[in-house]
Amino acid sequence: MTNTMIIKHAEVIDPSAGKTQKRDLCILDGRFAGMPDRIGDIPVFDAAGCYAAPGFVDSHVHIFENHAPISIPADQIGIRQGVHTVVDAGSTGVRDFDFFEKEIINRNSTDIRFFLNIARSGLCGGLSELADMDDLMTPEELSRFQKQHGSHIVGLKVRMSGSVVKENGIHPLVYARELSDKSGLPLMIHIGNQPPKLHEVLDLLRRGDIVTHCFHGKAGGVPDYPREFVSAASRGVRFDVGHGSASFSSDTVPRVMGIYPVDFTISTDLYSRNFESPVGSLMDTMTKFLPYGFTVEDLVRRVTDLPRKFLGLSPAAIKLGEPADLTIFRINQGAKELVDSEGKTISVTRYFEPVATIMKGKKVWGNEF
Repeated sequence: MTNTMIIKHAEVIDPSAGKTQKRDLCILDGRFAGMPDRIGDIPVFDAAGCYAAPGFVDSHVHIFENHAPISIPADQIGIRQGVHTVVDAGSTGVRDFDFFEKEIINRNSTDIRFFLNIARSGLCGGLSELADMDDLMTPEELSRFQKQHGSHIVGLKVRMSGSVVKENGIHPLVYARELSDKSGLPLMIHIGNQPPKLHEVLDLLRRGDIVTHCFHGKAGGVPDYPREFVSAASRGVRFDVGHGSASFSSDTVPRVMGIYPVDFTISTDLYSRNFESPVGSLMDTMTKFLPYGFTVEDLVRRVTDLPRKFLGLSPAAIKLGEPADLTIFRINQGAKELVDSEGKTISVTRYFEPVATIMKGKKVWGNEF
């Protein structure tokens, strides 16, 4: 039988409840099912010492390989890292989406969603895509795009750094706000080097919009605007890690959380140049939060239930009748040194390690399991 298996002795995490329970799982025809009276020829996998959780989501990556200058193969950082779903954060605009759909979405096993860049060229024309206001897509172009390709889009991407917007300051975000309001799509906002200043950005954001790179250590970040940060978080603006090459400071994490305990999602901003270091993987990024006292269950929630809520995806659940999408991983005990985006060492004594990825009841990656 295809897409059918029994997983025994797993530590099963329910991220919505924050609980872990050792149990056996039965998957029949790609969905979770009750344990049969007779196992017969159903494949059985022993997951002793491993955790089973709903499929992990990395809500900020760049995977438009061979087109955008910063990219990496989707399956390399997706299913082969125990990640079920990856979300490309603005690599493509409307101009090149046909290539993105044909060459990336349709040719990878990883489930792929995307934020559409408000610039027609996305990142395919360089990394200053918002310097030319004439290259921004029109509301009519976005409306047509939604009708043709609405199934995978989760929002609009706007990179609000000085190097991206050049002389345009806050104006691309003002325009993006109009696109968002007309289309109903939330914004994902990249924050980094000023201008524009962060308070200008936050003042334009509404419930459901997402601020990525919230723990960067550059001047003018979240710790420098505590009042505006609290106001934005309190009205439903969401926050995301987006580790990246220069956007995660381990020193900034306690500073931000000390201002307001925001419920952030964990993502990598992975592409080719930061894959080996400093980012590594989604599970490496999760590991970097263990020294702050976050539990395994809470960190799993930040890559399952929470991003699915932020992105408007179906809830993650391991329950009867639901599609059997699983990330199997273990927590290894032992010393390991990781680094943040500023080169600071993060020493840990336990760490996440991917074991297998199961999609609709089929093991699509995993050697030991």
